[in-house]
Parts: sequence; structure tokens; C-alpha cells
Amino acid sequence: MRWAPGPDPECPAAVSAGLLAAGENWTEAVQAAERALATPGCRERAPCMSRAVGTLVCAGELVAADAHSLALLDENPGDQVMAEHMLLARAGVARRTGDLARCSSLLDVLRDNGAEDEIRPVVLLWSVELLVARGEPRAAEAVLLDHGVAAKIEACHPDRALLLAAAAVVAMATGRPRDALAGHLACGRVCTEAGVLNPAVLPWRSWASRAALVCGDTDEALRLATEEHTAAARWGEPRALGWSLAAVAEGSPGGEDLVAYERAVRLLELAHARMELAEVLCDYGARLTAHGRQTAAYEIYAQARATALDVGDTAIVWRAEEAMTATACGGEPALTPVETEIARFVLAGMPNRAIAARLAMATRTVELHLTRVYRKLGLSGRRELRATGWAGPHQRTLRTDRDAPAGSSG
Repeated sequence: MRWAPGPDPECPAAVSAGLLAAGENWTEAVQAAERALATPGCRERAPCMSRAVGTLVCAGELVAADAHSLALLDENPGDQVMAEHMLLARAGVARRTGDLARCSSLLDVLRDNGAEDEIRPVVLLWSVELLVARGEPRAAEAVLLDHGVAAKIEACHPDRALLLAAAAVVAMATGRPRDALAGHLACGRVCTEAGVLNPAVLPWRSWASRAALVCGDTDEALRLATEEHTAAARWGEPRALGWSLAAVAEGSPGGEDLVAYERAVRLLELAHARMELAEVLCDYGARLTAHGRQTAAYEIYAQARATALDVGDTAIVWRAEEAMTATACGGEPALTPVETEIARFVLAGMPNRAIAARLAMATRTVELHLTRVYRKLGLSGRRELRATGWAGPHQRTLRTDRDAPAGSSG
């Protein structure tokens, strides 16, 4: 399922794929897809139907996409290639509506049947996403190894963008945000070269933005998120808009981020994008907590947990429950991994400039992270952090980490 424009400019399915890739005319893309579905010559060809139904999926026309894929399965009982493309389309509908159980079962069928080469990378990407959502990142990592993804990336596989995305998703889930950032940026370069600019096809900028934020590069995170939101606005589909807007909110300082989160939540609810909604609600809860609004944050975390339970996203359920417990007990808000690391270095006595050099980031970025640390922990600054020793959930890690530098004044 390759979303680059097709080779035949007269084929309505190819036209729909081209418009989808460019991401600039939602109405014409959907109309071209519907023409392809009504054209006998296109309807007999699996690649054409894959492009047409895939366009409907990425346009948010999920009911129509599911209905067309079911009809095509009924019309072509002996066509194995058509069956695989339509099963993948149905898995895409399930994934976008947050029906992870149905998506997983459809992907299992495709794997068991030995999906054809053209759709195998999509199956791989969605499979590792589901494993990560179920709280099994090491199993997702094993899938990459079993399929020789690293070697295929080096060999410039035709679907290298999807393989890079899969590897980056796993890197992020296994605590390697810098590898994730590099992978998503590489994925973006391949997509751009192929003319695939629409974040509804592959939201690589939002993924990269979230990785950059964990790495401490706030400027790059906001730049990527803003670019993605601009591209999503050109396309106009609520799911892509909501997900990209949430990335903008995550990378934005100050009070405006709360308004952006509220808009993102409404858009994702409109799109029935429950998988993304659960994660964004958790992020929103963390930001509310940082603004001192614990009661509102608890309610949002509870909503995130309920949504994640319904979807089957175990990782978000765990995250929401941990946050609810901390909020209910008056505990401190959870720090991000990079905030935790910076707090550790402050406790060890390192000045900001040394921390910046150690983490390969700007001194100003360290200062911004420390501002968030102090705000989350309710402290006035460095002196109070060091005086209290930070009696939070990471206390044991901070005081026993043998890699921490020797204490010094500063």
C-alpha cells in the first residue's frame, strides 16, 4: 500500500492517490476515490482499489471505506490479492477508530496468509504500534529483528519510509528517543522525496516532535509540530488536525497550550480517533497538573484511562493510573525522562552549562526544563531542590546512580 502518486494520470485511483499524497484537496481526493470505486476497469484491479479505499481511510471516510472493502471482498471470493488489500483496509479502519482488537486479528490473518510484498511493511508498522500500545515494546523490537528491518533499511527497500517509521516507534518505546528522532526525520526525507506530504498518511513530524521534546530540543519539537499542523490544516481531516495540534500544545510554553489541548481533544473526539485521544488526554492531564489544576487533571486522567481501557491501550492505562494515584495522593507530577535526568545532575551539583554539555543541548534548553521541574515539584529553584533532596518517586535512582557525576558547588 504505497501512497505515492500512481503511474497513470488518467486512472481515477491514481488521481486520488496523488491528491492524497499532496494533501491539499480533500474534496477532490474523495471524489476521485469514489469514481475509481464506480469504474469497472478500476474495480477489477486490487492496486486501484487499494489506492481508492486507502484514500477514503486517510480522508476520515471510515464508514464508506469499510463498506466498500466488505463489498469488494464479497465480489472477489477467489482473488487473494484483492482480499489482502481489503483486509488491510479494514485493519486501517479499525486502527483509526481505536478498535485495536479487531485491527490485531485482521493483521494476524494477513501475517498467517503471508501477505504480499506491497502491503507487508504496512502490516509490520501497525503490528509494532499495537505491541507498543499493549505494553510490549520488547516484543515489538523482536518483530523488527525477525523481519530484518535494519538490513532492509540499509538496502533502501522500496517501502523504506514505513520501515524507518516502525524502527523509530520501537526506539521511542524502548527508551532511545535520539534514535527515534533520527529515524522519524529519515522517514520524513523519504516521504518528501516521494511526494508524500500529507500527515494523514504518515504523521512523521508529530512523532519526531515528541521524540525531540524528550531529547530536550524544544525549539525543534515546536518547529516540527507547527509544520505538521500547517500540513494537516491544508488537508482538513479532524484526526490529523487533532494529533498535530496536540504536538503543538506539547511543545508550547505558557497558558496557550491548554487551549490547544482542548481543541485537539475535541477534534479527536469528532474523528472518533480513540487511540490518539487517550494519549492526548494523558498529555493534557500532565499539563493541567503543571498549571496547578490537580482536580481538573484527575478528571482528565480518568477519562484517558477509560478511553484506553476501551481501546485496549495498556501502556496508556498504566500511565493514566499512575498519574491518578499521584494526583489523588497529592504527589508530585511525573517528570519526563529528560527532566528527571537534568534534576539528577542538579542534585549532583552540576551547573547548567555543564549539564548542557553533558546532554548535548543548549544551556537555554536546560533552563527551560529546570523551570518545568521546579513548577511540577512546587519548588522555588535549584537551592530548594538540592536542599530537599527531592523526595519523589525517583529518589532512589537519583541517590544511587553510580553514573552521576561527583558533587561540586554551583
